[in-house]
Amino acid sequence: MHYITIMNTCQEVKHIFMKEILANLKLGQETFSRNIGLSKQVYFDLTYEDITRYTGIPQPTMLSYDKYWISPYISVAKQIAEFYCTDLDTLCHKDIGFYLVDEQFEILKRFIERVHGEYGAVKNRMSDWIDKQWLIEEFGIYEELCNQLKIEIARLNNEGRAVKINRDESVAENFTRNFNNLHKNLGVSYRKISSALDISIGNLTRLKKGGEPMLETVIKLSAFFGVSIEQIISSNPHFNYGYLQQGVGKFNIKFGEFPPEGLRYYAHKRANLLTKEQAKKLVDELLD
Repeated sequence: MHYITIMNTCQEVKHIFMKEILANLKLGQETFSRNIGLSKQVYFDLTYEDITRYTGIPQPTMLSYDKYWISPYISVAKQIAEFYCTDLDTLCHKDIGFYLVDEQFEILKRFIERVHGEYGAVKNRMSDWIDKQWLIEEFGIYEELCNQLKIEIARLNNEGRAVKINRDESVAENFTRNFNNLHKNLGVSYRKISSALDISIGNLTRLKKGGEPMLETVIKLSAFFGVSIEQIISSNPHFNYGYLQQGVGKFNIKFGEFPPEGLRYYAHKRANLLTKEQAKKLVDELLD
C-alpha cells in the first residue's frame, strides 16, 4: 500500500514538473509574439501593409503571429527575425523592450545600415540635443539616439528603401538534418521526446521525414536537446554531442526572462554622467 502511495506521489510530482516545463516553453512563443509586435509598433513604426510589402507575409497572417493566435513555420519565423535585424533566440528569450542599450540601439542601427542609410543627420540632431542639456546620463544618450534612429528609419520607410526579405527554404532543410542528427547521436528515443514535450510520435516521425515544424515545436526541441534555436536551424551547427549528452532533457534554458546582469548594466548607464564633449564623442563612436 505504501509502495503504491509513493509511486502515485512521484507521478503527481513529475506531472506538476512537466506542466511547469511546458509552461516555460510556451513562454518562448509568447515572448516572440510580444517582441515582434513591439518591433513593429515601437522600433520601426511599421504598418502591416509595410511588412507585407517587404516580406510578402499577408497582413492577417502577421497579425495572428503578433497576437499569438497561431505559431509561424520556422522558416517564416526566421524571415521575421531577419526583417527586424535580430535572431530567433533574442526574440524568444529576451524582453527586448527593456534591453534598451543592449538590443534596441543595435537593432535600429542594423536596420539603417541594411538599406545603406547614413548617420549625418542623426549626428547633427544629437549634437543640437546635447548642447541643450544640463546633465547628460550615458543612458540618456542611448535613449535619445534610439529616438533619432527611429526618425531616420521612418524617413527611409517613406522613401521605400527597406530591403525585401525573402523566406529561406533551407532553414527547414537544416532543421530536418540537425534534428535527425541530434536524435541519432544522442540516442534519445521518440517515446522519451514525445513524453517530455507533449509532441506526438506521429508528428516527430513527420519531422524526421522533412515536414517543416512550427516555431513553438522548435522552441521545445531546442530546449530539450540543450541547443539554441539558431543552432538547430543552422547549416553548420557544430554540435558537441559529448557535452550535449550530459544535459539532454534537463531543460536548463529559461525563456522570457531579464537576467540580473542586464539590470546591473541598465543601472550603470543610468548613473554614469557625461560632459557634453564626452557625450558627443560617445555618439561618434556608437555610430561609426
